[in-house]
This record gives sequence, C-alpha cells and structure tokens, in this order.
Amino acid sequence: MFVCVRPVILLLLINFLDLSLSSSSSSSSSSQNATRPRTHPSGETDDYSVLEDITTEPPSSSSTTSEDTVDGFCDYSMCVEHQQTCAELTAVTGCFCPGLERLHAPSPPTLSYLTQQDDKGVLVHWCAPTSIVTHYKVLVKGKDRDMDREIQVEEKKRKTVLRDVAAGALVCVVAVNKIGASEENQQSCATFKPQHSNSGLALKLGIIGGVVGLIVLLILALLLWRQKKRRESSARTETRGVL
Repeated sequence: MFVCVRPVILLLLINFLDLSLSSSSSSSSSSQNATRPRTHPSGETDDYSVLEDITTEPPSSSSTTSEDTVDGFCDYSMCVEHQQTCAELTAVTGCFCPGLERLHAPSPPTLSYLTQQDDKGVLVHWCAPTSIVTHYKVLVKGKDRDMDREIQVEEKKRKTVLRDVAAGALVCVVAVNKIGASEENQQSCATFKPQHSNSGLALKLGIIGGVVGLIVLLILALLLWRQKKRRESSARTETRGVL
C-alpha cells in the first residue's frame, strides 16, 4: 500500500509546480502589458509615462492684467500745475490721453482769470489745451509798445505773476511745441482791469474831502473866535464911555 501512495504524491507535487509556474508567468505578462505602450492601427503608441512627468503650473503674474491699467481717459486735470504729465500717465497706466495721437500745432489754452495781488502784481492762471505742449508764453500788450513783453513758462506750470501791468493791457497765454504756437483769441486772452481802482479813487477822494472839511472848520472856528473877541472889546469900550 505504501508503494501505491508514493506515485500519487509525486503527481500532486508536479501539478502544484505547474500551477505555480503558470500563475507567475501570467502575472508577469499582465505586468508587462500594463507598462507596455498601447499600439494604434496607424503604428503610433500612447506613452503614458510622459503624462506622469507633466505638472500643472499656476499662470505667471506677467500674463495677468495689471491692476494699475486704467480703462478710458487718464486721471489728469488741465488746470492743476506741477502734476505728472498726461503723456507720462499714458506710458505708465496705458490710459487714453486726448490730443496725443499725433503731433500738431497746439490748441489755444484757456485763460481762467487775472487777479490783482497787490499794487503792482497780477496773477495769471490758465488751463492746458488737449495738445502736446513743450512750454508756454505769457504776452503783455499795452497801449504803449514799449511796455510789451513776453515771459516763457515751463509746461507743468499753470500760473505766473506779472509786474507793472497797466490798466487796459491785453494779457495772452500761448502754448508752444516743436510744430508751432497756438493762436491768440478770446479764449486765451483777457484785458486787465484793476479790481480796486474805483475803491482806491473813492478812498483818495474821501481823504481829500476830509482834509478840506477840517481846514474849513478851522477857518470857521478862527472867524468865530475873532468875532467874539471884537464883541468883547466893543462891550468894554462902551462900558468905559458910560462911566
């Protein structure tokens, strides 16, 4: 009986080895198929190992639009001096600055007002035109040509002080660039009219009238005093004659 059992054991061992070998070969083939690129009918292959190396990167800050970019017109005042020029704002923020599309002779600036500061000083204030300007010229034209003069002012300024401006003189502001100068018209010119001329004349007349009145009062007082003295002297003379 022991002799019959031995061949059975051997057969079981052989079957077990066959099963283990077949399982190992199938697992290896499946792992190879898993890592092997898939072949298309056209002959191209899908290499999924390339996709594992691709990482998603956040978009760079340079691709985003800057918050400083202004849509529309630049935040620029034509009447405020010593500010950043409109061309500089356009270069920095990309905003729209009217009048800078092409270089041409500047439009006339707007003369806002003429103000008399003291007896000899006149403040001139203007607003810039919508044009490229390199500097300004302030012209004074009086009845006498000897009093005519011209003052050059830098582009960022919007006011200047003139000295010894006669009443009735014409003051004009002219914008200048490389192409030429703006024309002189009612927008850029104004006639200087002293604001305190009437009040000053009235003050002078009042002073003169006061002095004349004081002199008249003194004269009247002197005449009354002399008349009083005469009456007193005549009364004394009559009293002595009676006695």
